[in-house]
Amino acid sequence: MPRTLGQAIGFLLGLWLAIWLSPFGVNAENRAPAAELEADLHGRVLAIRSQEHLIPLIRRADLDRIARSHAADMAQRGYMAHTTPEGRSPVDRMREGGIEGFALAAENIGKTSQANPTRAVVDGWVASPAHRENLHAPPFNATGIGVARAADGSYLYTQIYATFPR
Repeated sequence: MPRTLGQAIGFLLGLWLAIWLSPFGVNAENRAPAAELEADLHGRVLAIRSQEHLIPLIRRADLDRIARSHAADMAQRGYMAHTTPEGRSPVDRMREGGIEGFALAAENIGKTSQANPTRAVVDGWVASPAHRENLHAPPFNATGIGVARAADGSYLYTQIYATFPR
């Protein structure tokens, strides 16, 4: 506990610096490229679904929050899986995040170091039967998207698919 004004200022400055440099903090500089990649992914997925005459997936901020959190967790802890090391599934993470009222849910994840990361991830999903099934599933009407960059420079993508009553 700081005992003087100088100690308090030093403590606050140190805390601010630690948060700013932390891989857990989100600053505008790191968020902007991820937001662009998320928007690109949404556009590509909408185009795929449109070609199949499927309803568009509406992005929801609450689902984006869950997807971003999972992408960031995978990037920070160096794993790639639908289930966290603690055993939390996509549905568990949605429920823990306060998402209610969905009838169906699924998740696609991907990792790439390619120059055009979104294209590489989407191409991989289209080539994978299980991921393609999520892309083409008619009942899904909502999505959340998250992209995070790992320490090695690769990008980790998470896309949540959900069905909510209309």
